[in-house]
Amino acid sequence: MKDKTSQKILVFGGTIEGRQVSDYLSSGNVCHTLCVATEYGEEVLEPNPCLTIHQGRMDMEEMCAFLHNGSFKAVVDATHPYAVEVSENIRQACIKENLPYLRYLRDCTHAEQAGHVYVNSAAEAAAYLEQKKGKIFLTTGSKELHVFTERISDRSRLFARVLPSPEVIASCRALGLEGKQICGMQGPFSEDMNVAMLRQTGADFLVTKDTGTSGGCPEKLQAAARLGICTVIIRRPEEAGLDWEQLKAELEKLTGYCAGGQERQTVVAEKERYPEEGCDGRRLYCVGIGTGTYSTLTREAETVIRQGDILFGAKRILESVRKMFGWDENSVHPAMVVLYSGEKIAEYLREHPEYKHAVMLMSGDVGFYSGAREIGRSFPGEQVEYICGISSVVYFASRIPTSWQDAKLLSAHGKQISILNYVNRYPKIILLVSGRDDVQNICGTLWEAAMDQVKVTVGTNLSYPEETVTVGKPSDFLSCDTTGLHILMLENPEANHVITPGIPDDAFVRGKVPMTKEEVRILSVSKMRLTEDAVVYDVGAGTGSVSVELGRLATAGTVYAIEKNPEGIALIRENSRRMKLSNVVPVEGQAPEVLEGLPSPTHAFIGGSSGNMREIIEVLLEKNPNVRITINTVSLESIG
Repeated sequence: MKDKTSQKILVFGGTIEGRQVSDYLSSGNVCHTLCVATEYGEEVLEPNPCLTIHQGRMDMEEMCAFLHNGSFKAVVDATHPYAVEVSENIRQACIKENLPYLRYLRDCTHAEQAGHVYVNSAAEAAAYLEQKKGKIFLTTGSKELHVFTERISDRSRLFARVLPSPEVIASCRALGLEGKQICGMQGPFSEDMNVAMLRQTGADFLVTKDTGTSGGCPEKLQAAARLGICTVIIRRPEEAGLDWEQLKAELEKLTGYCAGGQERQTVVAEKERYPEEGCDGRRLYCVGIGTGTYSTLTREAETVIRQGDILFGAKRILESVRKMFGWDENSVHPAMVVLYSGEKIAEYLREHPEYKHAVMLMSGDVGFYSGAREIGRSFPGEQVEYICGISSVVYFASRIPTSWQDAKLLSAHGKQISILNYVNRYPKIILLVSGRDDVQNICGTLWEAAMDQVKVTVGTNLSYPEETVTVGKPSDFLSCDTTGLHILMLENPEANHVITPGIPDDAFVRGKVPMTKEEVRILSVSKMRLTEDAVVYDVGAGTGSVSVELGRLATAGTVYAIEKNPEGIALIRENSRRMKLSNVVPVEGQAPEVLEGLPSPTHAFIGGSSGNMREIIEVLLEKNPNVRITINTVSLESIG
């Protein structure tokens, strides 16, 4: 008879669906192996004692050998819906090894609708687009990119959004794409992000696969609809399989595990209680666990965790706590539930009133980019006690060593920031990031902006035995190969400390386009009363001199520079590049029509209206009745 550590289920797929299946099996302590094709697929997975990860592509013969030697009960195919050959190889390998084959199907986005062009393959999409004119934004990945470069005669029409790994970027260049045609980014992408990229590339066509909700397809279609762009959709291959509820039922038959029905582990040791309790006898704590090791856990946090009867948190955090205290399946310890949404934790506790000492665990400190704020909103009227932890910033600063009171503290964890704006403005920045891809992207942005003078310090796996601290220039980290948790410090000796408007006129490229002069520009920008995260329209932007001033001040905001003159659009781009700004977005077109698809503004500057002043103001007020508008005018008619 096999011991509890023997493998039971084999899951194929570094997809969202593959991780969903793995999470489900882990929650029931079901041992399983998850096969992912790439190193990135392995990096996004949280460590778990029930999970074994196999990284690397396999052909059918290799799959057969892997299945034969693994003693698996069944195989779950959760690969990408367009990975037809891979799925067929998995199915055939299961037939040869006489193993159950469970195909987990991703949801579809929608039934076919008018207004979209539907094709059956990338080749059909390329054939259709070859007969059309206009720029093409490809979101179908890098594997089939060669189909479009081979069949589209004018490759300059192509813009491809692909994963930002060095191998993928190199393959794009090998196919003849230039740097400006390659958008190396990792999703998910919001509708607004898709809109911004479609505008930036000037796309007339968007090409996508029907990758479902989890693949971000709805956000692409909504963005294209907002801009009136033609969408070419590659149909999903037809196949049979199981939805989520059907798959769970099959896994329950094979493993005996049913979510919600498993026997809950209870704590039998007598616990000391804190004297102050709520009206229902329950105490709630939100605890920062530091950097994830016992050495950085405060004594107060340790006491509260040990006295808890249930712990909530992300899988990585719960696993860290399990290791800190040496708890295994035979230990007496609090129940652990993988939940970090305050709303869902509150719902769980309402359904389980037997838990009287609930502890919600956060990484680092509860007051620094933490989910603690949501916890407070989710328990209105109930007392939540917050226990501080040692943040990664504090620990990182001590390891370099450096002070951190003079640093701008930022987070790029799971979101995009205008890094050039911050580096230009602040001499020292300490930045939380998701992983090495963020390190590569940020350093790549600095390098492309000719800012290799910036000193970069990268901390990895802080407080763990494999901790590293590396110092270099942005160009040294373009192919960062570290793994685990990362944090960055960026030091720019040439940072601009000036926080008032007034860039000299001769700093701008002008051409033949009118420009708002320095003195008028200073007064105009001052009257706008900007906030750091402002969303600004500069209508009639001309050379972009006002847009650049606004972009420098609204460091965390976005400036949409609206200009109908193509020469002006080119000057706006050039002046933004010269000033090293990444939050000025040129928008070519006539106001007010071109304003319709833009996000709601908090501020607006009107430097030129082409006789449409009344209509422009009406659109601005419709978008945001509280928008602050500043107008420059020379005619009495415009004032009227």
